Amino acid sequence: MYKLPEDDLKLLNKLLLMKDLNPEDVYSKENVIEYVKADRELNEAELNQIRNYVLYKNLEYGFKENDEPNELGYATEELGDKLFYIMKDESDK
Repeated sequence: MYKLPEDDLKLLNKLLLMKDLNPEDVYSKENVIEYVKADRELNEAELNQIRNYVLYKNLEYGFKENDEPNELGYATEELGDKLFYIMKDESDK
């Protein structure tokens, strides 16, 4: 279905190194690690796990103290949106 490009993999690896501030919900970090390491196309369910993980990292680390998005916030929001549209396009087929 979709293979993650190198830039997305770099961001995901950076996120995976960050401390988890909230308990896992709607994703499995173990699965996300597996999918990031996989050198293959990912299906919709796998992309959804990654997207949910990215959205949680956005909430945990993506904002400055004044609630304005920081650089990581913009990057995670962009990746989350990208994965959403990829899944949406695939489900519309």
